Amino acid sequence: MSANNLKTNWQTKKLGEVCWKVKKLGEISKINYGYTEKASFKKIGPKFLRITDIQDNCVDWGTVPFCKIGKDELSKYLLSEGDIVFARTGATTGKSFLLTNPPLAVFASYLIKLRILNLEILAPEFLFLFFQTKTYWDKIETGLSGSAQGGFNATKLAEISVPLPPLPEQQRIVAILDEAFAAIATAKKNAEKNLQNARELFESYLQGVFANPGDGWEEKPLGDKNLLEIIDGDRGKNYPKKSDFLEEGFCLFMNTKNVRPDGFDFETTMFINEKKDKALGNGKIKRNDVVMTTRGTIGNLGIYSDDVHYDNIRINSGMLIFRPNLKVIIPEYLFEILRSGIIKAQINKHVSGAAQPQLPIKTLVSFSFPVPKSLPEQRSIVAKLDALSAETKKLEAIYRQKLNDLDELKKSVLQKAFNGGLA
Repeated sequence: MSANNLKTNWQTKKLGEVCWKVKKLGEISKINYGYTEKASFKKIGPKFLRITDIQDNCVDWGTVPFCKIGKDELSKYLLSEGDIVFARTGATTGKSFLLTNPPLAVFASYLIKLRILNLEILAPEFLFLFFQTKTYWDKIETGLSGSAQGGFNATKLAEISVPLPPLPEQQRIVAILDEAFAAIATAKKNAEKNLQNARELFESYLQGVFANPGDGWEEKPLGDKNLLEIIDGDRGKNYPKKSDFLEEGFCLFMNTKNVRPDGFDFETTMFINEKKDKALGNGKIKRNDVVMTTRGTIGNLGIYSDDVHYDNIRINSGMLIFRPNLKVIIPEYLFEILRSGIIKAQINKHVSGAAQPQLPIKTLVSFSFPVPKSLPEQRSIVAKLDALSAETKKLEAIYRQKLNDLDELKKSVLQKAFNGGLA
C-alpha cells in the first residue's frame, strides 16, 4: 500500500517512531529484545512466554513455563496489556501476538516486544491488524531474503512503515474488521465441520463394510503366507548414507513423506544410483505391492499401480511392503482393509515407542481381518468404495475451496482497510 492510496488525513509512521523499550529508568529507545533464561515448570518466577507458546493466535497461559529473573530486570521484560510480541527467528518469523490481560509474565529472547509510545496516536489493536496484511508480510520476506541468519531483527522491524489514520478512524476500522473476521471465523468453522463430516461419512461406510462380513468370508492373519508376503526394507551395511542421495538417479528411494493416508505423493523425491541399488537386498517394490509406513506416522498407504510412472523404487526402513497373492486377494481390497478401522484399531493397540512410534513385523503379522473368498466380490466391494471415495473427494474439494476463499476474503478486507477503502 503506497502513501498515494491513503486518505488525505492519514499519515505514515515507522514502527521505530511509535514503539519503545526501557533500558534504564527514564531512558526511552525503540524496540525490546526478549530475556535469555532457562524455562522451568516449577513456579520460580513470572511466566516465560516463548514462540512455541503462541499457537493459532492464542496462548494457553496454563501451559506456559516460568523463569528466574531479578527485580531490576523484571520491569524491562515485563509484558503488559496492549504489548505486541513478534517472532524474530525460525519458521514463524514475523508472527505476532497482541497481549490482552496477561498474567505476570516476561518474554523470551527469540521474541521482540513492541510497546506503543502514545496510545492517543496509535491503537495496539490497529497495529496488530496491520501485522496480518500482505504489505507487512512482504516486508518480512524481503528482510529475510537479505539476512544471512534467516531472522528479522529490531532494526529492520523499526524501519517498517505503518499507515496511521486518526485514532477514531483506527477504532472504527478495528470494529469493522473484528465483526468481519468473526463472521469469517464462523464460516470457516462450518466449512471445517462439513469437511470433517465428509471424511467421517466415508470412514463410517468403510468400517461398516468390513465389520459385517458376508457368507464365504474368512478371517485371516496378515502373517498368512498363502495370502500375502510382508517384506521389510534393507537395513544392512549397504543402507544409503546422506551422501548417496541424488536429485535424479537410477532408483527412487522412497521415504515416509512419499506415502500419504490414501496414496503416494512424489512432490519431493530422492534417488540412488544403479550401483547402490544393486548393493541393496530387500526393499524393492513390484507392481501391485501395497506399501505401509510403520515408523513415525504409522498406517499411511499406497499401491504401486501402473499409474505410478517410476519403474525402480525402493523403500526406506520406515515402511513395509505387502505383496498380495493375486489368486487370493486383489491389491485394491488389501489397500482398503489396511486403512479400515479394523486394522487402525489393532495398530493403536500395539504401536510402541512414544518419541518415535513404530510397528514391528513381529507384531503386525498377528493382525487379523476378513477376506471374501471370491475375487469378484472383492472387486465389487472396491468398486463401491471407489465410487463413494470419489464423491467424498469432490465434497472435500468444495469445502477446501470454501476455506481458501474465506482466507482470501480476509486478506482482501485487510488490504482494503489499510488502503483507506472502508466506507
